Amino acid sequence: MQISEVTQKYNISKQTLYYWERIGLLYKIAKDSNGYRNYNEENLKQIEFVSCMRNAGMTINKLQKYMILYNSGEQTFEQRKQLIADQLDEIKYQVLKYKNAQQVLEYKLNHYEELSNQFKQKDAK
Repeated sequence: MQISEVTQKYNISKQTLYYWERIGLLYKIAKDSNGYRNYNEENLKQIEFVSCMRNAGMTINKLQKYMILYNSGEQTFEQRKQLIADQLDEIKYQVLKYKNAQQVLEYKLNHYEELSNQFKQKDAK
């Protein structure tokens, strides 16, 4: 798959793909005789994983650490597992914060709706 197809499929800029490749998040990307990148199925899985982890809030540094561990083989299984578990804990914490904020916002919005209705009733008299 050519880079233009990848950018469209994953809604990622070329610059982002180049950056991820340069810092080691993507690797083994083949180039054709003209020097154009050809992304294979393994590369696409890497892109999906990196995109997912970035959407999950994982930092570039942690992703780099994860990829170094991944490329080091099975002996790093527990370390990789811990990085993923830590990120899941972070997401759970963020979701809880958003749920709390949502409750406050819904409460305030309902309060303002009640006030608005009171003003409308007052003006109608």
